[in-house]
Amino acid sequence: MENDQYFKKCVAFGRATEGLRADFQEQMRELQRDIGFSYVRFHGIFHDDMAVYDEDENGNPIYWFGYVDKLIDFLLSVHIRPFLELAFMPIQLATVPNTTFWWKANGCPPTDYQKWHDLVRATILHLTERYGEEELKTWYFEIWNEPNLDSFFQGTQQEYFRLYTVTAEAVKSVCPDYKVGGPSTSGADFRDGLGYLKEFIRYASENHLPVDFFCAHPYPTCWALDGDGSERMGYISKDICLQFLDNIRAIVDSSPYPDAEIMLTEWNSSPSPRDLVHDTPFMASFLLYNYTQNYGKVDSLGYWTFTDIFEENGPGRSPFHGGFGLINVDNVKKPSYWAFWMLNQLGEEILEVGQDYVVARSGDNYQVIIWNYCYYTDEFADGDRSKLSETKREEIFQNKELTVELSLKLQGTYDQTVYTLDEDTSAYHNWLKLGAPQYPTAAQVKTMQETSRPKTEHSTVQAFHIRQTLCPHEVKCYILNKR
Repeated sequence: MENDQYFKKCVAFGRATEGLRADFQEQMRELQRDIGFSYVRFHGIFHDDMAVYDEDENGNPIYWFGYVDKLIDFLLSVHIRPFLELAFMPIQLATVPNTTFWWKANGCPPTDYQKWHDLVRATILHLTERYGEEELKTWYFEIWNEPNLDSFFQGTQQEYFRLYTVTAEAVKSVCPDYKVGGPSTSGADFRDGLGYLKEFIRYASENHLPVDFFCAHPYPTCWALDGDGSERMGYISKDICLQFLDNIRAIVDSSPYPDAEIMLTEWNSSPSPRDLVHDTPFMASFLLYNYTQNYGKVDSLGYWTFTDIFEENGPGRSPFHGGFGLINVDNVKKPSYWAFWMLNQLGEEILEVGQDYVVARSGDNYQVIIWNYCYYTDEFADGDRSKLSETKREEIFQNKELTVELSLKLQGTYDQTVYTLDEDTSAYHNWLKLGAPQYPTAAQVKTMQETSRPKTEHSTVQAFHIRQTLCPHEVKCYILNKR
């Protein structure tokens, strides 16, 4: 099976202006050096802090793209293209202001659809003039974010369909080959059998609308009511991602748009930027399991987000506050980062995938990753978070050892390197060893950066047979290069 590397087709960050920060750009340079994602998605290209849209005293539009240019110039300089979400509404076009986020996004239809059309068209024209039509043909233009949630779109489904129609026409009026897509629905749509997506497909087909890709957000969580009637976050099942991806694949294949790409533009273990699970070693095995079990189903499963420099709920007040990021605010790499790094070591041919391993090859060289994926306890999955705290995060998992046995038929001598992720290499645990400081010193940050990376062992082998017992959440990556 070909390794399509869909895991790194797209990654994400919070909002456009965060991408102008020096610390953000330092992290993205390292991310691209180590992994090399193809596209990056983010909110807020039309938010007022990007200063794209204004009006004069007579209500005539004024456009300015200075910050947009600086952001996209940087992204292209580190070899990552924008997956451009066309949202949110500028305040002067917003029917409902300040619907979501600490940074006050305006999730709503426009007061004037013609002005919105003209804004989108002017933006696409400017980008075309600056970067060239051939370059923009490779980009993706995603029309809005999660319109099935009131906080992101305070309008009806039909109003979103109108917004999609107007926006797609504006993009395609510049070049018909530019790629547009939607409806970018939240995880609620997956839990509801993708009814919103199905209705979108029906509407688009009946009205002959262009849809070059479908996008949605398959978060594996739900919000059940407890005994007191309070909403709490739960986790559906270990294999829900597999079911969600099978479902959307079947819907698109049987639709009038069977050749459209499936670009899932947000995904993580949960949609909460304060989920303390995100910092733990669990995340490495979670990612390895889910990405390897879903080869060939979708074109991207975009990780939300690569960095904890992220302010939807305001700045995180602890170095390990449960942020989405692969990297924390101090540029310390979490276990999730190294899971992506290991996936990136796999060669172009996937030879075998199991529940707890993957074997790949590149020419005469082999790559093997094994992991111990310990899922949540039933109590935690059902929403009982009483055993989870800032400094205690282990008791929520079904912790057990796992023995993995694998063999390869080698011919010749191989240089073998083994990379190990465990509790000792966990950024979060290394922070605890320093006393869990809220404001780490430069020396403490350096210590965490140096210790929070895989252990490495080198040897020379002529045979490969392992019977490896793994601790909870432990991961090992074997790289075998023929001499």
